[in-house]
Amino acid sequence: MIPVRRYVDGGPPPVEPASTSGDAAAPALVCDACGEPIEGSPAGAGLLLWTRGEEVRYEEPPLCERCAPAIARAGGAPIWDDDEEG
Repeated sequence: MIPVRRYVDGGPPPVEPASTSGDAAAPALVCDACGEPIEGSPAGAGLLLWTRGEEVRYEEPPLCERCAPAIARAGGAPIWDDDEEG
C-alpha cells in the first residue's frame, strides 16, 4: 500500500530503518503502538498532528505489520458516543 501524502510544505522526511552494519549507536525501530521491535522497514506509519501557536507540527511514528492494518481499519470505523442522547 502506498500512502497518499499531501502537505503544503512537503511533509516530514520518510522513516529510515536502523542500520544493520553493527552500529550500536543507531536506535532500532520500534512500533509506536505496541512497542515491539521492527525488522527492516515499517509496515506503515501513524500521523500525529498538532499546533503550537502558528506552528503546525506533525510526526509519523513507525508501525509494525500487525498494528498498521489494525489502526487503519479502526480509523474507518464509526465513532459511537454513549453520552449523547437522541
